[in-house]
Amino acid sequence: MASFAERLRKQAGRLSRAQRQLAEFILQNEPRAAFMTAARLGAAVGVSESTVVRFAIALGYSGYPELQRDLQEELRARLSAADRLVLAEERGERAETILDTVLRTDMENIRAALASLPRDRFGEAVTALQGARTIYVVGHRSAAALAHYLGYYLQLMLRNARTLTQAGTVLEELMAVGPEDVVVGITFPRYARATADAFRLAARRGARTILITDSVVSPLVEDARIVLPARSESPSFADSLVAPLSLINALITAVALAQPDRVRAALRELEDIWDRQGTYLKEERRSDRIAAPGDAEGEGSP
Repeated sequence: MASFAERLRKQAGRLSRAQRQLAEFILQNEPRAAFMTAARLGAAVGVSESTVVRFAIALGYSGYPELQRDLQEELRARLSAADRLVLAEERGERAETILDTVLRTDMENIRAALASLPRDRFGEAVTALQGARTIYVVGHRSAAALAHYLGYYLQLMLRNARTLTQAGTVLEELMAVGPEDVVVGITFPRYARATADAFRLAARRGARTILITDSVVSPLVEDARIVLPARSESPSFADSLVAPLSLINALITAVALAQPDRVRAALRELEDIWDRQGTYLKEERRSDRIAAPGDAEGEGSP
């Protein structure tokens, strides 16, 4: 998918004077322009709203909303945390109203994931995780929290998962990776170089690669066999990890339900260890939530 700048270069000779003025304004004021409505952008340049819409169509977009989304996605991949906070202030975000804005954005991110996630690719990811010799879960910066969460539960269930979140040693820890292994990479704008390097190494060594990221145009996509997109858009400088976490929860649950006997046995053994160690204040056998086929009551019931 061509970026705004690429589209602009291809169509520059065909643009009208007013459209060239719009292009120049956007390039010079990109952080602010990316969040302007068509009417506001037109007013800032001194052209009509319809001219802004025609400008977007001239660049090959379906309309101004698609152009705006493109600008925002490109911007999010480059902005520093401080820049993103400035943008939030420029959009008029306030501490007293931000709760509603953040929660609405999180809900929209989940709705978008539900609508866009390819079910067949999700199924392929579950199958790959089940059949892996070793699962490596790679995530850095804020995505490290998601990597730890996914790696923790895969290790509990399958006992063959390793979580790699240390940038300085991740390539060394992947030296033994091969075609029988699965590498799950988790990254969001601004994409971590350590995750990209690890993912590239895994792909080169023939490992099955699963990418959890914000978009199918993520720079790591070319090294991924399976891409599972989940938006991380946020009105704040901090990425929203709600939709990616929901996706990861679905992966964990699907893996467990695909082989309940194996997972239930592993969890019950762990429960006995935890009971002896007094790990929890109150005993809770979460393994019993995975019912054996045909169980109505007793040992296999939730």
